[in-house]
Amino acid sequence: MTMVHAVAVVLLTHFGVVGAKLLVALFALDLGASPLEVGCVYALFSLLPAVLALTAGRWVDRVGVRAPLTIGCGTVAVSIGALWLTPGLWALYPAAVVIGVGFLLYAIAGQSLVGAVSDPTTRTRNFSYYALAVSMGGVFARASTGVAIDLAGHRAAALMLAAAPLAAFALVLWLRRRMPAAPPAHAARASTSVADLWRIPALRRALIAAAVIESGNELFALFVPLYGTQLGLSATAIGFVLAAYAAASFAVRIGLPALVSRFGEERVLCAALFGAAATGTAMIATGNPGALMALSAAYGLTLGCGMPLTMALTYARAPQGRVAEAIGLRQTVNKSIEVAVPIGFGAIAGVAGVLPLAVAMGVFLASGAAVIARDARRRPAPGQPSSD
Repeated sequence: MTMVHAVAVVLLTHFGVVGAKLLVALFALDLGASPLEVGCVYALFSLLPAVLALTAGRWVDRVGVRAPLTIGCGTVAVSIGALWLTPGLWALYPAAVVIGVGFLLYAIAGQSLVGAVSDPTTRTRNFSYYALAVSMGGVFARASTGVAIDLAGHRAAALMLAAAPLAAFALVLWLRRRMPAAPPAHAARASTSVADLWRIPALRRALIAAAVIESGNELFALFVPLYGTQLGLSATAIGFVLAAYAAASFAVRIGLPALVSRFGEERVLCAALFGAAATGTAMIATGNPGALMALSAAYGLTLGCGMPLTMALTYARAPQGRVAEAIGLRQTVNKSIEVAVPIGFGAIAGVAGVLPLAVAMGVFLASGAAVIARDARRRPAPGQPSSD
């Protein structure tokens, strides 16, 4: 299996999931949901993944990527398509839960697959390709979901979105025999304690960086639909504001390997987080759709660097035989944030408006940049992650 195949699966699956999250938020608002209810629906995408990620990671380490990737893509396709059958606010809650579980299996297996088909000299580049596919899927999903809702309604948009992960499922079935086989049964690990993973300083810093970046992503994804609806923007306009972020993330990831080669992972992360803190907070200062798109693009140019770097660092710094478990730990941290942030700040937005969301984006990201700055000052040779 080549990176071209992996990128195709990533692009199709992320198209469905990213579009579904926007669809669910706008569908809930259209059905009269409050900001708190929208936040609760959003959090359900990540509730079970936060609990199950470590178990899923250990399962992938044990059985390999074939079965988890197949089950994940198939579950995502069926659960998104189910929104067409049961169009009501109540139906959004279980759909979000099942989509989230399917996406968890796909994500852990997919990232493990990318690492397995890479070597130390191509790992950062290949994870950048993975992130490029995520960005491209986000661009198409957000723009087309908004247009589909305005032209044909929420149910038709659900069918459109389900078709992409269904195609990914078919591709995975076709490529199953070309994927890396499961590891040997005798390859037992010396330790199974999650605490041992957390005690590895370099891995711990990568996980903290991933948590900060995920906070910024979730606050942004919640802020834009709420703020856009408050401003009276159409679903198409909201979709294009979010698509500008995804498009800019795509653009910056093309040049990411060169940036890392020149400045190193930690310095790129630090600068990206400071830049994202400034641009994210500035969005509350304007209601003009064009200005919002420009600021969204600037946000993507900065924060878009984070995901591929933290994925590559997590894979590189994990102990042998526990790679998928380390990715699962990363997912646990990220999904816990995806549960807490929408509920907490959805409740705040229902009382105090969307200003706290914009301020929180800036605070989270600036705080993370300050922490990572300590590593940036003593970074290793460019392009080589530290091993301490």
